[in-house]
Amino acid sequence: MTSEQALRLVNALKQRFGGDVDLHQDEGEINGRYHFSVVSPKFEQMSHLQRQDAIWATVDDVLSREDGLDVAMVWAFAPGEMEEWLKGLAK
Repeated sequence: MTSEQALRLVNALKQRFGGDVDLHQDEGEINGRYHFSVVSPKFEQMSHLQRQDAIWATVDDVLSREDGLDVAMVWAFAPGEMEEWLKGLAK
């Protein structure tokens, strides 16, 4: 996936879910793979499985199957959940 395609996916995620979308590219052993985090109020009433299904449907709409393989992970949080998750990692 090119950086332009990654930005196109960021814009599509923002358009579909609103909220904040962050993009991170691996610099280690798995160069070229991307991680995304999406924080959206739309996720408040959705299970984690529903969130992932909606996210990956968006990925499939924007990227070819081959380019989609460069998406290593997508975190989907409702507002406030990311802070709780980060606190848990710090313990």
